[in-house]
Amino acid sequence: MKRGIGFLLDMDGVVCHNMPAHEEAWTSFFRGYGIEIDLADFRANTMGMPTREVLRYYFKRDVPPEEARDAALVKETLYRKLYLPQRAPAKGLLPFLKGARAGGYHVGLGTGSKDDNVAFILDGLQLRPWFDAVVDGGMVTRGKPDPETFLILADKLQVSPKKCVVFEDSLLGEEAARRAGMPVVAITTSHRPDEFTFARIKADDFTTLSPAKAAALLC
Repeated sequence: MKRGIGFLLDMDGVVCHNMPAHEEAWTSFFRGYGIEIDLADFRANTMGMPTREVLRYYFKRDVPPEEARDAALVKETLYRKLYLPQRAPAKGLLPFLKGARAGGYHVGLGTGSKDDNVAFILDGLQLRPWFDAVVDGGMVTRGKPDPETFLILADKLQVSPKKCVVFEDSLLGEEAARRAGMPVVAITTSHRPDEFTFARIKADDFTTLSPAKAAALLC
């Protein structure tokens, strides 16, 4: 690696455009409990959270780990069934990752999803070789908007947090990056560009992005 610069990518909504499938699965799951979720509220207040935190938000009570594990199995099984027929990397992602590797940048994945969903995307799309490190929701004690995910990932990449750029589609992820002191590239698959407060670059996908453009945010 030539540069001590890290690119920290969220997974859902960034590496792939899978949030509609997640939203449909959550809607169906909570409907089974008589809860109708408002998607605007979901996107603003729970998107990017670990499953247990999402359950706490909508059940309005503590959720024991065993209950969260059982609920996750139901919801994630439905999500994978919904998304499998359309599973694909985000537009422009592969050229971006190849350019980052050629340029000597460090690339990591920081997600609230657990390892089974990470495998479903990274291994299912043969993307794992392009990432130097992964931090998933099972590896942190505090999910986004806490900065723990990105700080642990920077440490795994052996890059200073001050030399990392985060790619996020969620407002909670944007806030986590801000708290970590990292500039943000907003991928606007889940929110309008004007909904992001701190992002310095806003793009629909990776087709208009380049490693050099992202790294320039650190100058």
